[in-house]
Amino acid sequence: MRANLYQVVTFATDPLRGNPAFVLSGAGGASDRALATTCRILRADVVAVVGESSGADTPLRFFTAEGPHGGAGHATLAAAHVALRDGVDTAKGPLRQAVTFHLPNGDSREARVEGERICIDFPTMPETRVDRIADMEAALGARPRETWVAPFGYVAIFEDAAVIAKIQPDLARVSDFDRTAVIATAPGGEAADIVIRVFAPKVGLPEDPVCGTAHRIIVPYWAEKMGKTKIHSRQLSPRGGDLWCEDKGDTVVIAGEASLIIDGTIRLPD
Repeated sequence: MRANLYQVVTFATDPLRGNPAFVLSGAGGASDRALATTCRILRADVVAVVGESSGADTPLRFFTAEGPHGGAGHATLAAAHVALRDGVDTAKGPLRQAVTFHLPNGDSREARVEGERICIDFPTMPETRVDRIADMEAALGARPRETWVAPFGYVAIFEDAAVIAKIQPDLARVSDFDRTAVIATAPGGEAADIVIRVFAPKVGLPEDPVCGTAHRIIVPYWAEKMGKTKIHSRQLSPRGGDLWCEDKGDTVVIAGEASLIIDGTIRLPD
């Protein structure tokens, strides 16, 4: 069978920046195995699969080369861009301003257009302070002032954005941690409220280009520290990207710009 294939750069509009993600639509009859194989063919870390809409409600699934996946922030933004902008056939009606994605586990994600950005509501990911300062110093080559842990990864808090920019991690040590990722973050100075880098070699990402999931952890932390609910974050990876976030208690709004790069069809494997 054939499906619609899109590649969207998220958290940026320059195709050489941000975090690119593949999105499929019109693949409702494809098996999980076929979708996982498609992810392998595309050499993607994750593929978002947008289902047939019913009003404002739209099914959304994610696949890695290994099979179904719980989801990723950048892939959710890419799916929202397809659902609300470039993937919409305007001959069938006007562009929508909002969509509710329903995930297989019963969770939902509200996405809406606000100006040039798409905003998505994510549940916060609670963190707990732990004493892993020495371990983080050994892994990152710089000594954080605090360390925290959340289900997604460990967080190292630094004082200076320049330290984040210069980190050269020992990826073998990063892989030894019992979480997917190690997140390094600091106040951003003049460029942004905060800066961040994310390393996840355990899942094949030596450095994540732009990581939405990490902001479900760090935005509530920085909102409390800075006494403000709206946080502009800049990812200092080689590609880089910008996220505009808002702490709403149990929810973190993550917003970013996006740009369509590839628009075509793909023949899915049997």
